[in-house]
Amino acid sequence: MEGELQRAGVMPDDELDLARLALTLAALDRPEFEPDPYLAHLDELAAATDEVLSGGAKEAPAGIVAGALAGVVAGRFHYLGDTRTYDDPRNANLADVIDRRKGLPVTLGILYLHVGAKLGLDLSGLNFPGHFVLRLRGAGEAAVLDPFNGGRALTAADLLTLLRGVEGPDARLTPEACEAVGPRDILLRLENNILSRAIKAGDFARAREIVRRMIWLAPQRAGLRFELGRLEVHAGHMGAAAHAFEVCRDMAADLGEARIAVMAEEALRRLKTRLN
Repeated sequence: MEGELQRAGVMPDDELDLARLALTLAALDRPEFEPDPYLAHLDELAAATDEVLSGGAKEAPAGIVAGALAGVVAGRFHYLGDTRTYDDPRNANLADVIDRRKGLPVTLGILYLHVGAKLGLDLSGLNFPGHFVLRLRGAGEAAVLDPFNGGRALTAADLLTLLRGVEGPDARLTPEACEAVGPRDILLRLENNILSRAIKAGDFARAREIVRRMIWLAPQRAGLRFELGRLEVHAGHMGAAAHAFEVCRDMAADLGEARIAVMAEEALRRLKTRLN
């Protein structure tokens, strides 16, 4: 499984199988995991949606397709957001989400995106902060869907309300919040949910494990090396921390990410002061 994620790390985004990789991540926390029933279920979701649309998903207006998606995923198969135990770690594990029929916005969104990919839909995850949403385009129309709330369509006012719930009453919708993101960023967002909860719980061993998975998926993201360095410091692994900061500094410099390079250099300086 580690090898599969590392291979994905060097593949172009458009070659990544989002749902399969999410199941690979899920399997790392479920040693007994057998993927075939879950992969078959994912294809069942796509086949059921295609049947509702009579095989005409690509040509149908976005509103019609959105209704079919919601009707199948949330209606027929009962996938909804976990509003009662939102922070349950199973909500960020796609296999557990399939078993329980509830999860986080991003995990549920992966189900919709899998169906979209299978049916050739113009369906994308958006870079929306705090609450993962989807944009569907078709027949000259566009719709934004909320996978956490039954796939319902969101208006601009709905999006602004969501955004202000995350960023405060003065937040404004920006083009960046509505930009499409690729499979790699969606998987990193999924893992970041687990990472933030591990850090909040003080489980730094778990946090290091999750950051390493994120690095397998995105080996050229310098910021992940910086986060690994910080977690190695928490664990008392000063040599490993220094190595992570050095890799981060050099990588960030090569990528033109000056701010991260400076942060890594400063972290190295502080670390060397502690060691002397």
